[in-house]
Amino acid sequence: MAVLTALVGVLLAAASVVLGLLVRGEEPGVDRGLHDAALRLGPGFEHAGAVVSFVLSPGLATIVLVSLALRAWLARDVLLVKGAVLLGLCWSTVLARHGYQRVRPVDFPKWSYPSGHVTAVTAVAFTGVVLCGWLARRHLGRAVALAVAAVALTAASRVVLRMHWFTDTVGSVLAVTGVGLVASLALGLLPPGVGSRGEQH
Repeated sequence: MAVLTALVGVLLAAASVVLGLLVRGEEPGVDRGLHDAALRLGPGFEHAGAVVSFVLSPGLATIVLVSLALRAWLARDVLLVKGAVLLGLCWSTVLARHGYQRVRPVDFPKWSYPSGHVTAVTAVAFTGVVLCGWLARRHLGRAVALAVAAVALTAASRVVLRMHWFTDTVGSVLAVTGVGLVASLALGLLPPGVGSRGEQH
């Protein structure tokens, strides 16, 4: 199981790298098509996208990371320390944008691939699911559904606002999930004993 988890993680991370290299020169048809469709949506969708991007943002990831670290320090809780490290490692995949240097659909002074918003929210979502597996196993299904919804909404908002190409968001999810799986395994968060901690609470 550990080998399979590591293999899946490496493959997902590698897929993000390959995708980034493929799209950094010229956007594929799906990117251009969705970008053009976003132009026709109107102000209502753009306003909704702005609200989503404001709430589900790197700011949220910052609050969660600081809260985890503070709680871990106050409670001397090793699990929360590992959670904070996991979140930080997943979120750090956004730094790869300096290697790809993909230009955004709009004039903006930051590189496009991977999306910073989607990377941050996916990092929080992944870490939340992992911690839920330890602390509240019975709610794991709801946590996964909430995580998927949050990531999908964030990705859609960035495309609707024309701040990112669609593949920027895909690359973010691939990178975070891949690194998250490998990091979780290295930190002892996956897969054995997920239920054991949850049974103590």
